Amino acid sequence: MALYKIRLELELNPGPDQVYTVTSPDVPGLVTEGSTPEEINRNVQEALEALMLGWKKYGLEVPLALQSQPVPKTVEALVAV
Repeated sequence: MALYKIRLELELNPGPDQVYTVTSPDVPGLVTEGSTPEEINRNVQEALEALMLGWKKYGLEVPLALQSQPVPKTVEALVAV
């Protein structure tokens, strides 16, 4: 499994007992909970891993936000003006 950094928008909705329900508009189906930033981060990672396995198992496309993006290539050139 390849590891890479991604940036997702997360929505935290407070619930009883200072537990937040976490979803993401970038990843349909992502739903988890947590009460501290560390717990939320860990639970989001676990939920994403489970979703990735499910998408792979059922041949579904991974949301664009989770797809590795190619590194832009640059070319240096001299241009006469």
